[in-house]
Amino acid sequence: MLDLINENKIMPILRGVEKDDALFIVECLQEANMNVLEISLNQPNSLEVLEYIAARFGKEMKIGAGTVLTEKMAYDAKDVGATFFLSPNISESVAKVSKSIEIPYIPGALTPTEIQFASELGAELIKVFPVRQLGATYIKDVLASLNKVNLLAVGGVDFNNMQTFFAAGVKGIGVGSNLYEKEWIEKRDKKKMLNRLNEYQKVLKGEDR
Repeated sequence: MLDLINENKIMPILRGVEKDDALFIVECLQEANMNVLEISLNQPNSLEVLEYIAARFGKEMKIGAGTVLTEKMAYDAKDVGATFFLSPNISESVAKVSKSIEIPYIPGALTPTEIQFASELGAELIKVFPVRQLGATYIKDVLASLNKVNLLAVGGVDFNNMQTFFAAGVKGIGVGSNLYEKEWIEKRDKKKMLNRLNEYQKVLKGEDR
């Protein structure tokens, strides 16, 4: 999982979308060479969307389940094709299940105490969430002491600030609604979708947008 994040750097996050919309978004992501994806399980249809996308793209992309809060959610997500789990919190029970079924778990943490606890549970990658208010300076300060942990910045990251998070030391970023506009999805505007996704790739490579 860590190698995958090191390679892709950007993890798109799908939250609260219908199957047809998810299909369009993921087709655009794949065309933009974004091959790792989180589908959040915080909506009633989320497992159905995850199963649909995993069946269509699971061979070409790594598709994970987000907001995995309980053991049941972990097992259900695995059953429909998730290859890794994420959560906004640290769950010892999810960590235990993930280890037993050999699926990577990326727990969410914020404070140094939480980040270290997640590391002690065996997390190779830890989601710092939400980073919107604390910013990249906070990440840099945390890593000054906890320099052996690997962090994923999520919650308020976009192409305007992503480089500051990488400069602070994160291994990757998770980006949700900042990747696209709702109108583009409704109109199936692939050109605007790809333009936005390519902006992220250019910033990632240090090129001008």
